[in-house]
Amino acid sequence: MGLDVYAGTLTRYYGRNWKNIVQQWGEANGMKVHIVRPESQNVEIAPPEEIEQGVSGWRDHILDALSEVITEPANWAEDYDTTPYYTDKPDWAAIEALQLYVACLKTGTPVPKTVKKGFTVSDEDVYKQYMETKEEPVSLFDTDNWWLPIKEAFMFQGYLPTGDEMIFATVGLLRQELEEINSFEWQADEQTILDWTNTEGYPDDVYFGENGLSPIREHEEYDTVSLAKLAFSILWRAVLHSEQYGTLIIFDF
Repeated sequence: MGLDVYAGTLTRYYGRNWKNIVQQWGEANGMKVHIVRPESQNVEIAPPEEIEQGVSGWRDHILDALSEVITEPANWAEDYDTTPYYTDKPDWAAIEALQLYVACLKTGTPVPKTVKKGFTVSDEDVYKQYMETKEEPVSLFDTDNWWLPIKEAFMFQGYLPTGDEMIFATVGLLRQELEEINSFEWQADEQTILDWTNTEGYPDDVYFGENGLSPIREHEEYDTVSLAKLAFSILWRAVLHSEQYGTLIIFDF
């Protein structure tokens, strides 16, 4: 199951008025891309104005409930097609490589040079050790991967407009966590971090030329830190987008 990072309004997200980077790439290159979603998501979509009304009411309820911990008005946009969105595709391997990197540095364990294709971070002993010994919850590990556009740094339990119970975090908390991760070893400036989206990550398995996609080779393992930097860069970009436009950040899979 693939993973996209989406930073945009919830109204646009629920209305499916967005395209991930694979869809955008396919459209730009004259190729059709079909997104297969879990059966539960293949439901009829309500009209945009109905979605916006419901989501805006939910947002106002959330902000009212959190009024004692929010020190200044939240910049939280909700519309169907006005506020721009950002999306990119780290997939789970990169996110879990970042989690593995954090777990290793937090426990004083050497970071493995590579990870195997299809690895699961929760199976790693160092991950289990970190989860058992960390003193405070961390949104990259302990939430349902929804960050709300609130500057203050905290997590809380609540409900989606659909009624599903979730553990949310704020974009302020995600920024705080990313800044801490960068301070471990990298201490990279912002331009370097932004460049990682294009310079780090997965090695090429295919080549796109005049005759379409052609295989190069299928890699069975990836550079751990390079994958971690890719995920970090995508999350950093999502935070910057959220702070500028007042959008949620969501892991979509």
